[in-house]
Amino acid sequence: MNGCSGKKHSHLEAYVKKCFLGAVFMGVGLSASPVQAASNDVWIYDSIMLLAKEGYMDMPEKPLNAYSKKELGQMVAQALLEFEKNRTGSLADEYGRISRLLVVDEVQLKLAKEQEREAESRIKSARSKAAKDTEMYVRRSMQGQNRLEVMQPLKEKSDSSLRKIEQASRDYAQAKSRVEQRAKMLDYVRKRQQDLLTGLSGTGQTSGSDVQISTTSGYGESTVAGGYNGSVVPSSVLDTVGRLRAEFLPELDENGSLDSMNARQQLESNMPVEDVPDQQLKLDAEVRYDVRYSSGADSGESRQRARARLYPDYNIDNNWHAIGMLEWEKAFTGSGDDKDGKLKLDRYYLSGNVGIAHMDLGAFGSTMAEGNIYDSKFMGVRVQAGEPVKYTLEYGKAAKDKIEQSYDFTISYQGAVYRVEGGFYHFKRRDENSQDIYMANYHHNIGLLDAGAMLLYGRNKGESGKTGYVFTLGYTPQNSWQPYTFSSWLKYYYQPSSTYVSHTMNAMVDNMRYDKNDSFNRNGGFKGWGIGINYNLPAAWTLGLEFYRLQDLEYGRRSNTIWFAVTKSFQNYHE
Repeated sequence: MNGCSGKKHSHLEAYVKKCFLGAVFMGVGLSASPVQAASNDVWIYDSIMLLAKEGYMDMPEKPLNAYSKKELGQMVAQALLEFEKNRTGSLADEYGRISRLLVVDEVQLKLAKEQEREAESRIKSARSKAAKDTEMYVRRSMQGQNRLEVMQPLKEKSDSSLRKIEQASRDYAQAKSRVEQRAKMLDYVRKRQQDLLTGLSGTGQTSGSDVQISTTSGYGESTVAGGYNGSVVPSSVLDTVGRLRAEFLPELDENGSLDSMNARQQLESNMPVEDVPDQQLKLDAEVRYDVRYSSGADSGESRQRARARLYPDYNIDNNWHAIGMLEWEKAFTGSGDDKDGKLKLDRYYLSGNVGIAHMDLGAFGSTMAEGNIYDSKFMGVRVQAGEPVKYTLEYGKAAKDKIEQSYDFTISYQGAVYRVEGGFYHFKRRDENSQDIYMANYHHNIGLLDAGAMLLYGRNKGESGKTGYVFTLGYTPQNSWQPYTFSSWLKYYYQPSSTYVSHTMNAMVDNMRYDKNDSFNRNGGFKGWGIGINYNLPAAWTLGLEFYRLQDLEYGRRSNTIWFAVTKSFQNYHE
């Protein structure tokens, strides 16, 4: 070998260039035959293995002493070329690239955390369902009900639920692992960025590339010790990957390794992430033609109508949104309201978060007690907070029935397979009459169906209270938005007039709150059935059909209503 053997240099580039170029290109020390592992040749093998470990060249497939001088020269030439590419890049360029990577990593970590929260929610729901179905199967078995027609459906249901909890648990483990890995990667990128900034200022040495590697002669294998620290791979492996990825950003960026790694993790994940708008102004619109035909003493006028609505949503600062609704409607048969044939701004409000609460300010739509109490415009403020227990407060003025002041407060809890809520609603009219309504509601999933029971207690000022109720059975599949799918509901109502103000249904229930002299009738109300079906067609067309058979509680008069609508929706953005 030449006189470089055994010498130490502070810079790897100078060390490799001086020793190798002196040996290879000046023809000193190495023969054309396979190299023998003499003691003074070890530094060459160690240097080549260090460059390979650092990523400047491919890892040799055989022990280095099995390669010829020419083959070793090709390896080192590859390493020097890669090393020179990095050396000639300025620290400022590297700082710019690492800053770009930092933004990408921060976004990746944010989305990974969203997926972890979704996975955790799914596993809770799956665990509750599996426990219930398995208990039912085991309980019936222990009770001796071992008939095939009884046990087979229960066993299949239990097995299906257990498979779902297994899949949900796997998804959660993967999501949690991704969060830990992404957090570790982000830590190293931040440290690398700080080290580069320190190097640019000339106040110290960078430390992001101080990777300790122990090698042996021959294959140069390294030994790594480290615990798992809750991750799928050992933390020491994550340490090494994080340091190398931050250190060798130009190489990884050039050959597309960074994009490939991100794409692979995204393909492996099946958890949804939150939908973030990609444009400042979003517009939704719908055009609807509907027909209502009623018969009976409380029927009112039949009507044919066209309606167009435009819903603008302007993203002010990625928190506050300015939202509105422009509406135009025209009655072809039957009477219209005072805005018939005119364009009106019916909704206009600000919506955004204030601390832990979400707030709406202005004129917005309010659906109280699933619309069984009130469903129309509300002018004032609405505040919502809490998860999984949600609190909602509205204060202002309802826009129907000459309401001067109103406020309501509801509290709800969403479980894995059920939802429970309660609320209080107060309405004060211009004639100083007031109305207080109390509500309790419970919904439970039964396979593909949703069953609900709502209890309402309403009391008008100076009058005794009345009790009402609404029973619901609904079907809404998960893919209900897709073409050729339908959703439906069936309801039974018993509601004295003191339990509602402006009902959501398309029947004549508001007429049943008034007597023949059109004065307020506190003993009125209705009872009866309602059924509705919605069917989706391609190109955002929807068909709706509803039928109501109701009876006035005061006089026993019946009213039948059939309502049909065809709707076309539009939007200027893609989901």
